[in-house]
Amino acid sequence: MAIALARSPFFMATARCCPADCALRADWEDELAEEAAALATERVGELGRFMKLLGHPVRLRILLLLLKRDHCVCEFIYMFTEPQSLVSYNLGVLKKSGLVDSYYRSKHRIYRITTEAEPIVRKICAAIPD
Repeated sequence: MAIALARSPFFMATARCCPADCALRADWEDELAEEAAALATERVGELGRFMKLLGHPVRLRILLLLLKRDHCVCEFIYMFTEPQSLVSYNLGVLKKSGLVDSYYRSKHRIYRITTEAEPIVRKICAAIPD
């Protein structure tokens, strides 16, 4: 199957492995310049920062729990069995990034996911297969 696909004209036209496959040098230079320009946007940088925020397991677990309901720091510490300093640090990172907000209920600080971040995190969760 792989050999037949590699020899098909469609494969050769769409999957070049190097600039030598192009008839003209200007063809691949222009194409690569367009692709590089598309990756140099601010949106790609924002996506990278967002994915880095979700890359830490504690931050990811916090966001997943906050999708269900608001939580206090003590609840995170109990559920994660992580030191309070680690949980608080990661909550601070999420709050500074704008993904999480907090409010007080009595003496307890309660954290919630922001309305801007909630649909994005839900889409990411929905895209991951079970």
